[in-house]
Amino acid sequence: MKDTNKLVRWIAAFVAIVVVLGCGGGGGGTGGSGSTSGGLGGGAKPAAGQYLEFFRSGSLVDPLNLNVGDIVTVQYVNYDQLGVRTALAVTNWGLTGSGAGSAVTLTNTGVMQVISRPTGFLNLTATATVIGQPKTLNQDVFVSPATNTRVSGRLLANTSNVAVGGVQFEFVDNGGNVVGAAITGYDGRFTGVVGNNATRLRLKPQTVSALYFAAIKYQNVDYAVTGNACLLTLPGLVAGGSVSFPSNIFLPRQQDGPPPPPSGCN
Repeated sequence: MKDTNKLVRWIAAFVAIVVVLGCGGGGGGTGGSGSTSGGLGGGAKPAAGQYLEFFRSGSLVDPLNLNVGDIVTVQYVNYDQLGVRTALAVTNWGLTGSGAGSAVTLTNTGVMQVISRPTGFLNLTATATVIGQPKTLNQDVFVSPATNTRVSGRLLANTSNVAVGGVQFEFVDNGGNVVGAAITGYDGRFTGVVGNNATRLRLKPQTVSALYFAAIKYQNVDYAVTGNACLLTLPGLVAGGSVSFPSNIFLPRQQDGPPPPPSGCN
């Protein structure tokens, strides 16, 4: 009986490892589109899966808050269910968008250099072998405006204290133009450097996992996350300084049913 129990436990552990390596990035969208970066670590462990992580001088950084002059190393990593991190070998790198190869360069070893500020987002892709099959992750890249004006907050699953990582936020002005961006870290926290004309917050639906709805609730008010209407208003900015949302932002869970239509339409 003892040997049988050992065998059962071994088989269960083996199956768990296979499932973890085969799944997509648990904290950041899908392998096909949107964010697959864990953003900033914040000391928290990510959900099991594969991620792209970005390092500047050895520190994990948000790829949506890069600066001119940055030299960033990108790694394709796997986290198992225990939070053990393994870097995987990348077989193919790619960088697309206006300014790719000129404003921002990427080597075949995953080293990215920001030479100047491109217009809008670039998209980085990396392919590695996972359980014998090639799997491509992709991640938007954004070079922040030179304002040093920062907005911070935290994203949690609705009605819980569970952090939601890997969700891409975009800061927009009154015309709906993106003037800053940020990814929630493994601990759900985010900080974006924004233009001084930033007024509202939206998110990229493709970066929201299948466990949640692409909608947000803040202080018991429901907001849209796309377009240019019914978006969550930012706290009053301090030019060259930092502000934070005074309350947590919540993401509705699928298990709770669809959220109501946006009510925060000022």
